Amino acid sequence: MAKSTDIPEFGLLAGYRVVMMGASVAAPFAGELYAEHGADVIWVEHPKVIDSCRIARRSGSWQQDRRNMRSLAMDYRKEEGREVFLKLLETSDVLIEASVGGRYEKLGLSDQVLWERNPRLVIVHISGFGQTGEPEYVKRASYDPIAQAFGCVMRMNGLPGQPSAPAMPFPGDFAASYYGFGMSLAALLKARETGKGESIDIAQYELMMRMQANYPTDYLRYGLDYIKEGNHSRICACYGTYECRDGMEIYVLFLGSGAVAKGLSVLGLEYGSEDFPEGSTLIPVDTPAAEKVEKAMADFVASHTAEEAEKAFVDAGVPCSRLMDYESAKTNPQYVAREVFTTWKAADGVTDIPGVNVMPKLTNYPGQVWRGAPSIGMDNEDILEELGFGRDIADKMYREGKLGKREYFETTQ
Repeated sequence: MAKSTDIPEFGLLAGYRVVMMGASVAAPFAGELYAEHGADVIWVEHPKVIDSCRIARRSGSWQQDRRNMRSLAMDYRKEEGREVFLKLLETSDVLIEASVGGRYEKLGLSDQVLWERNPRLVIVHISGFGQTGEPEYVKRASYDPIAQAFGCVMRMNGLPGQPSAPAMPFPGDFAASYYGFGMSLAALLKARETGKGESIDIAQYELMMRMQANYPTDYLRYGLDYIKEGNHSRICACYGTYECRDGMEIYVLFLGSGAVAKGLSVLGLEYGSEDFPEGSTLIPVDTPAAEKVEKAMADFVASHTAEEAEKAFVDAGVPCSRLMDYESAKTNPQYVAREVFTTWKAADGVTDIPGVNVMPKLTNYPGQVWRGAPSIGMDNEDILEELGFGRDIADKMYREGKLGKREYFETTQ
């Protein structure tokens, strides 16, 4: 259990309170970004139904992306739970929720109702299709791959001639998290200036469209549609994935005049020749020059390990990296030097949880991990007490199933 006074003061967001309501990735990770940088983040979860993040894939999602939070396992929809929820929002700066569009309106918890209790509240709604628009779409259930499919992204991923595949891991969810975090911070700045909150309507499919760089514009303006690339650029030679002698892969880019010149040198080809004229910023595919350089690349990777090939290109100044796995990352000197991985105590106070450190790195107000992810309802009594609700109310809510609590458990299968 933890009271708000138990939270150490650290980070850029100390003193702010965030209420997070959502399962899986999108809303929780937005809340986690607040929690890792000093805010008091209260995770309101279902008192009876266990969030899938606690039981899926050995519980790694819960342990990694709910740390530093406090848990209030409460039915917030009516009676005492509703009043506790509204009282909680009176003391909060941000509400982040993820659900089907229009859900809070149907529950009688519209933005206007919430602003009657706290005019400065910043509200972040995350859904697959948005809070407004065609009712048929607004009410649709969604997950990350659905947003990728509807947002024209999934068709871009996979190999040419093969079924399309979702990009991993969960770009629709994490895009929603980052947009929710960033835009809510902007809204907080405005609320401090004006005393007026904001409602942010995040539709995941729209973010997938927004992140497609030039491709939508090229189609809308010129009728040029995206062609699936797979693991090699459809524009530039020597821009893609190559398997090396040891069966490991590298990714390399001959892009930009400097990289082209240096890459050709590694392959034993002459920059400034007829095939590769000086000033070339790329080697176009489907040309004699592309055929020659790809042949040289094939010979090169066939005679070098991935580590050797990476070193040769990197030493020459060509963008290149081996395709790292977690085992390689654990001992990689750059990962180690920047402390990408860290360990913290689980909610049981005993189990060590290894995972990814707080990012990005800050000089003056760094984030930190002060607490492992809470067990279900771990902070119910503390939070209710802080809001002025006595033990009698908590006991009544427990009896009626409006509050829930479970001892620490972790899925190991």
